Order: sequence, then C-alpha cells, then structure tokens
Amino acid sequence: MRNEMIGAVVRRAIEHPEFRRRLVEDPREALTAHGFVLEESDMAELEKIRAKLGNGDAGQQLVTIAGHYGLNPGM
Repeated sequence: MRNEMIGAVVRRAIEHPEFRRRLVEDPREALTAHGFVLEESDMAELEKIRAKLGNGDAGQQLVTIAGHYGLNPGM
C-alpha cells in the first residue's frame, strides 16, 4: 500500500504543477487539501522526495522518481 500512496502523490505532482509547488512549500497542507492521508513512514518518504526536487527540473525528477514506484507517467 505504501508504494501505491506515494505513487499516487508523485503522479498528482507530475500532472498538476500547482500541487507540485504546494507540495514543496507545505507538504502536509498540500496533501490534506487534495485528500491524501499518509502515515508517518509515508510522510518521511515524501520528505526525501521533496528534498530532491530543489535541484534542477522538478518535472523530470518526478518522472524519474515515478519509475522507482512502478509508475509510467508517459512523459
């Protein structure tokens, strides 16, 4: 289930730049606003992903990360 939830968040971030921006700025608020309820272990994983997004093209980084969670974003 963990990979599915994180994958869903990553997919949403790829598809919606505004969500991606909000996720980087305030992850808990962004997730709550979009109906995601994550366990603390999932939040820790997202914090790792969030830290990676500051370096370069966030969209391309998310596509790479998506691959780690078995997603094919088609980008």
